Amino acid sequence: MLTHEAYKSPADLLAQDIAEQRQNIALRKLIRGDTKRRWIALTFDDGPHPNYTPKIVAILRQHNVRATFFVVGKMAEKYPNLVRLLQASGMEIGNHTYDHVNLTKLNEGAIAAEIERCGEVIRRITGSQPTLFRPPGGDYNPTVARVAERLGYWMVLWTDDPGDYAQPPESVLRRRLFTNISNGGVILLHDGVSETVNLLPQLIENLHKEGYEIVPVGEMIPKPPTP
Repeated sequence: MLTHEAYKSPADLLAQDIAEQRQNIALRKLIRGDTKRRWIALTFDDGPHPNYTPKIVAILRQHNVRATFFVVGKMAEKYPNLVRLLQASGMEIGNHTYDHVNLTKLNEGAIAAEIERCGEVIRRITGSQPTLFRPPGGDYNPTVARVAERLGYWMVLWTDDPGDYAQPPESVLRRRLFTNISNGGVILLHDGVSETVNLLPQLIENLHKEGYEIVPVGEMIPKPPTP
């Protein structure tokens, strides 16, 4: 699994969004889906991973669930068959940069190169150009968002982060996951965490029991108004 410095918390992302609105900074990004609809998106970052991606896909398929995988370009390049597995299983594939770096520390040209290089790897393997992008760690600024938009992407963040990348005990992970779920939630999970794999069937069953529809996050992107 890739190493991490820190992740933006849902509260941090919300505060950043509010600050942007106050400054009239409009960015093409999704934090949450429509709250009038009882739906949830499961997203998995940092794969593909040879020991975990097939297990996650098998669980999702067993429960007839489609999820979104934000893959790292260098990992996708190393394990192209796993990217093809995601595609063949009906999973949504998004761009998580090539090297998994903090984009806010790069200049505009380097930001574009990280996103473009990952997108090209995905396109070469799947034959399709990805349209969803997630900045590593949730670290973004207006430059990052506008570069991504210029390259044809929607930037996707999250509402729920149980911190599975730190591999907490399953009891802690379960409490964090099941406590704050709400309509339109986008759950951040990671490919490469055994605790997440172990808990995933229970999470899916719990969401279905609570009446949530589980969708790929791309379905939550607002549709342009009909002329």
